[in-house]
Amino acid sequence: MEKDNKKISPSMMTFRFGRIAFNRKYVTLEQVQRALAEQMEDNVTQKPHRLLGDILRENNWITEEQLESILDEMGVGKQVVG
Repeated sequence: MEKDNKKISPSMMTFRFGRIAFNRKYVTLEQVQRALAEQMEDNVTQKPHRLLGDILRENNWITEEQLESILDEMGVGKQVVG
């Protein structure tokens, strides 16, 4: 049975993305926490929402290939992740 990713909340997707990146040893726990802090700061200051993977990528903490690999494991395309 295929998952309906629309029913997964954006916060669960973020948690899952960070967890996969950490478990694969692409990033450290500190890097995930820093990216989450950046994401929260953007949201609080009403800047455009950035996805966790995009923040990790912008900081050069993961490669584009790693980003795509994690999204593939999650079963979503880049444009779908909230």
